[in-house]
Amino acid sequence: MSQLRDAWIEIDHDALAANVATLRARIAPGVGLCGVVKANAYGHGAVACARTILEAGATMLAVITVDEAMELRVAGITPPILLLHEPAPQRISEILEHGITPTVFTRPTLAALDAVASRPVRAHLKIDTGLNRLGVPFRELEAFIEGPLASARNISIIGAFTHFAFADELANPVIDQQLARFGDALETLKRAGIEPELRHAANSAATLSRPDAHFDMVRPGVALYGLSPGPKVPNTDALRPVLSLKARVAQVKRVQPGDGVSYAHRWVAQRETTVATLPLGYADGWARALTNNARVLIDGVAHDAIGTVTMDSFAVDCGDMDVTVGEEAVLIGTQGDATLTADELAERLGTINYEVVTRLAARLPRERRS
Repeated sequence: MSQLRDAWIEIDHDALAANVATLRARIAPGVGLCGVVKANAYGHGAVACARTILEAGATMLAVITVDEAMELRVAGITPPILLLHEPAPQRISEILEHGITPTVFTRPTLAALDAVASRPVRAHLKIDTGLNRLGVPFRELEAFIEGPLASARNISIIGAFTHFAFADELANPVIDQQLARFGDALETLKRAGIEPELRHAANSAATLSRPDAHFDMVRPGVALYGLSPGPKVPNTDALRPVLSLKARVAQVKRVQPGDGVSYAHRWVAQRETTVATLPLGYADGWARALTNNARVLIDGVAHDAIGTVTMDSFAVDCGDMDVTVGEEAVLIGTQGDATLTADELAERLGTINYEVVTRLAARLPRERRS
């Protein structure tokens, strides 16, 4: 794939499989693992990663949109796929035809599913225990059960789940409060004669450090790809980063003191130096906010990125190093003894590693490495 373009992503599928094994080692026998592959597997390539995650022992997959689920089905991936959000009403026939498992939490979607279904639909019920984003509010669960759920003739609730508000602070008391509310919600369902076979709450962080949140299944996301869910999450040392971002030097120039580089000359040479231009930019997900604010490895040495990041390129100050056109540069990953991480970029950007990898554009080829 890297022959198709001089900027690309490498995906280490051995590391991906090892991360699945690491996460499975944290859960009890009999507890399932649902691999979250939404957002193009967090920028890593959904189809290829889904296959590796399943081969490594995941019992099902989860996505957000119907299009994400259909991409997997069209690629021949047949194990269960859970939609973590409700489907649009006009897509319901499509998901039923292709055996995609819906999530429900609103009256209109429940009614639409029930109306379209010709046989019982196996669905998951999302319960909002305190995130106050999506899901049946825990205070309204009983009314939801007695009203729209009781009226639905073709809906079988085979799963129930919630999501934590403090995804990377597992010692936060709100997590304990949410778990207690989820337990109460499961009891409410049981009293109504509904006992889901798959109860789940644990994200990556909880999979690693909260066995009391594992229930019947965990659903890790970012940890699958070797990224820590947060600085306070323990047991992340064994995770191996899966993604590397690389480019080949497109041009090399020698600039003189006083010469400006890139738009608006936001970087001006203070000495004679070698400038290498790399052929990717903010259209590829290399954020414009990295202007004069990143490092790049060339020949195992870290160099400063300089000048305004443009749509399709940015520059690197290589000093007096001998750099050649076509030489490989590493923006995320390891070269020689040096490593640059998504976490470093996230810190420079004032964001989280999730955003760094998921913003990497589809026009960057994903190359399998294993």
